[in-house]
Amino acid sequence: MNQTQTPIIHHQMSRYYFAVAVVLVALLTSGCFQNYGRLKHNDDVTRAFQTYQVEPDYKYYYYGRTNMPYAIVGIDRAYHMRSRVWREVDHDTEQFKEMIFWVWDDVYVPFRLSGAHITDPSGKKVGIWYSGIWYAAVRFEEDGRIVIMPDTPFLGGPTR
Repeated sequence: MNQTQTPIIHHQMSRYYFAVAVVLVALLTSGCFQNYGRLKHNDDVTRAFQTYQVEPDYKYYYYGRTNMPYAIVGIDRAYHMRSRVWREVDHDTEQFKEMIFWVWDDVYVPFRLSGAHITDPSGKKVGIWYSGIWYAAVRFEEDGRIVIMPDTPFLGGPTR
């Protein structure tokens, strides 16, 4: 083998190793996200909360204090939330309207209060979200349980 063939072989080998690494990363991470849904921000959901015209068939929960919750969600009744940090609230009450009015909004963060559709891993709408917090992990478990973990680094993050 002469000296001009050596760089070509090294170049081909590095491309081969790069391709193998990409395939391995794809395989290893593909299973990590299969049970996660997402929030899809939507102005109609924001308006529904702000005008108290929320979906009546959903079950509602809040995260935080009753006088200033960090987030309010409505979940399709086919699912449930068992959590130490999310509390159920009836949507037909004055307390619910007060909670919507007083949802936490951080004046130091450039986001505003926003509504979103909660979707399952396939993209199907399974709930609604209202908060000044724009990001959350939404995990779906086999027993029909939804675990919603808002991005709250200012609180140290929620626990299950």
